[in-house]
Amino acid sequence: MKYSLLFFLVLYLQSVSAQITPQKIDIVRDQWGVAHIYAETDAEVAYGLAWAHAEDDFKTIQSTLIAGKLMAGQQFGKDGAGIDFFTQFIGAPDLVEKEKNELSPEFRALLDGYIQGINAYAEKHHKEVLHRKLFPVIEDDMLTAFVLSLSSMSGVDKIVGDIAANKKFNNPYIGIGSNGIAISKTKTTTGESFLAVNSHQPFEGPASWYEVHMHSEDGLNMLGSLFPASPTIFHGVNENLGWAHTVNHPDKMDVYQLRMHNEKKEHYYFDGEVLALEKRKAKLKVKILGISIPISKTYYNSVYGPVLENKNGFFAVSFSSNKNLKAIQQWYEMTKTKNFEEFQSVISRLELPDFNVVYADRDHHIYYVSNAKLPLRNTNYRWDKVLPGDTSATLWNQYHSYDELPSYLDPASGYLFNMNNTPFNATAYEENLDSLDFPSEMGFSIKDNNRSVRFQSLISKKVKLSYQDFKRIKFDIQYPDQFQFVEDVNIIFSLTPEDYPEIEEYLTILQKWDRKAESESVGAGLMKVLITHAKGKKIDKAKGVEIVKKSQSQLIAEFGTIQVPLSKLQVHKRGETEMPIEGLPDVIAPMYTNKFGDGLKEKTYVGESYILLARFGEGLPKLESIMPYGASSKPESPHYTDQMEMFVNKDLKPMTLDKEEIYKNAAKIYHPQVE
Repeated sequence: MKYSLLFFLVLYLQSVSAQITPQKIDIVRDQWGVAHIYAETDAEVAYGLAWAHAEDDFKTIQSTLIAGKLMAGQQFGKDGAGIDFFTQFIGAPDLVEKEKNELSPEFRALLDGYIQGINAYAEKHHKEVLHRKLFPVIEDDMLTAFVLSLSSMSGVDKIVGDIAANKKFNNPYIGIGSNGIAISKTKTTTGESFLAVNSHQPFEGPASWYEVHMHSEDGLNMLGSLFPASPTIFHGVNENLGWAHTVNHPDKMDVYQLRMHNEKKEHYYFDGEVLALEKRKAKLKVKILGISIPISKTYYNSVYGPVLENKNGFFAVSFSSNKNLKAIQQWYEMTKTKNFEEFQSVISRLELPDFNVVYADRDHHIYYVSNAKLPLRNTNYRWDKVLPGDTSATLWNQYHSYDELPSYLDPASGYLFNMNNTPFNATAYEENLDSLDFPSEMGFSIKDNNRSVRFQSLISKKVKLSYQDFKRIKFDIQYPDQFQFVEDVNIIFSLTPEDYPEIEEYLTILQKWDRKAESESVGAGLMKVLITHAKGKKIDKAKGVEIVKKSQSQLIAEFGTIQVPLSKLQVHKRGETEMPIEGLPDVIAPMYTNKFGDGLKEKTYVGESYILLARFGEGLPKLESIMPYGASSKPESPHYTDQMEMFVNKDLKPMTLDKEEIYKNAAKIYHPQVE
């Protein structure tokens, strides 16, 4: 592959500006292949991170960078072109150009270090590069990718896709969840505080976690995880504190239908005036039959934000994740905080557009905030519906303050949690906030789910928890007495089996089932098939009977019986390695599966994901973690599948922030670019 003079010029200028010397960076691999990066400066550590992560999963990193460079259509065809359009539609490149100089010198140095590292890896391993025009990557590419990622995580891509396809669009935040749990020393038998970082992300792809330890002499010493192409850890534990993120569900976005002028094309009414839409063209290149074909797609801009036209009219969308560039910088600053006061000072700037934060530290503070950058909205409108786009009464440009968000600090109960449920169920019932004390237009969810109901049931029975109690609760796989699915499957469990001879055995097994998602449980197997057929259905008795009949027929068609345990229906699989795994949707330790063959057996693709448990007491925090597969995404690596059996068995590997111990037990120590 040939590289242009620009490539080498960029590499030279970057190395001069930040003075990155690879020989000053240590990549220390432990027995599990996890990279511990050591260097004097944060920028050098970021260089080492880029190199180490590329060694493990360069292909996925490139998929993120390709999107930031507006080359997804050239690489991935029609689907990629949709990503390139969305990136331009939300104004990501414009935001980067406008605000990148507002970023701190410290963060830009970190970003520069990462960029140097990833460009150096690409130059050294050019056969792994997906597209000849992808490198060199520059700062704008990285920042554009961050805006795109945050907007997608907020659900904006779903809404824009629905508008473009003339579909109904409602609140898109239907996630499969994450868990964050913090336990104060007042509720533990050991006098330690506990933290569970337990996100439920896809096991592979651009939104999958990468575990890493970053350590500099600038005050950075943190173990945690990040997404591909990130220069900083998103959640984890440093020497003094740690936090978990879960997705929250306030009203983060608004959709407006513009009132168009009958005669003036592409003009709309606003406060009695007639305004012209600003017409824009998204420039796209689409790979078709191996050829990149340039095309353009029209969209508009209005006083409310970007606008799309469909057969029902013109619709504008407005949201906070495309109005600020500093979210990724805030994550970086969070990693270097030393106590609760510093942590709160950083997070209270409200650069992150959303995400719950569940926190614990060595001073035994525990904290939870349903963080979100929420607009100040006119109370005369239904903000959960499509809004009139012809008045300044629905136009917003200010936000609620951090102090107005639902938050808890050191509750008397000694515990805080979030499992994507309402922020008004975060601790003991008598200490929970009242949803009525918060403006309804904030849109915070008031719903619980199976995980949150089950967790409250378990923890309320414990006066104090041992660490083993804590782990048992975190890995629990039993549903509560009443199911909390969107679909009311409780109706099926209330049917009298004798009244339905054709499905009597199926109903009897389900109703006698202990509700544990164990691998060898037939009840769990029947429940898995039933959940699949119930999804999205409005269930009454008749529909419930129909769902059970379909489930039964499907099992008999493949197995000749309904006596099918969960182990026959789902496995944890990567490459040639395959093993049964327990867990079902929305238990505390959940598993979600998709098809990989012709039969009913499916493989996991999302669920427990990265797990990090921490104990804060004397000295450095005590840490354990696990990944679904291993540290590397390369099939030839010994770390491609080496954590799978532990993951299935709910065993964790010991981790540490102790430099001396890490070097002493290292499997390999080397510098970037030295192989």
